[in-house]
Amino acid sequence: MISKNSKLNSDNADKNLLKSTAVASDNESNGYLKIRVVTELGDYPIDGATVTVYASLDELVPVQTVTTDSTGYAPLITLPVSYNANVEEMDSRYYYTDYNLNVEFNYYYPTLVYDIQVFPGVTTELVVNMTHIPPTDAAPYGEKKIVIPKIPR
Repeated sequence: MISKNSKLNSDNADKNLLKSTAVASDNESNGYLKIRVVTELGDYPIDGATVTVYASLDELVPVQTVTTDSTGYAPLITLPVSYNANVEEMDSRYYYTDYNLNVEFNYYYPTLVYDIQVFPGVTTELVVNMTHIPPTDAAPYGEKKIVIPKIPR
């Protein structure tokens, strides 16, 4: 439900509250990723998985690499976010930066997650389900790809 507020408080407290909850402050240029890695059905956390974040424009140079703990969580990842006026879908008030993710662990297929939109001042949470490589697969080759659809304007 959308309602109109005909008059804001004279001290702009309402306006500041709206700005701080809907849009990152002018000095906030970082977004955050909270990643948890679990087995395929989500039953067990995977301890020691390698999580690598890449900028979507350059998949050859990692931005950051971390390792999951015994609960399957990676340390909170801080990423730079900037407004790109060349991207038609991007709104200057709700800008984001796209990142890709690669998760690897022994005896599991690598999992790639594409087009993660990271917003300034916002923590994006992802649970990555890893697929176990069957012991009967003599020459395991493959990967699991997940593409996150863009958020329309």
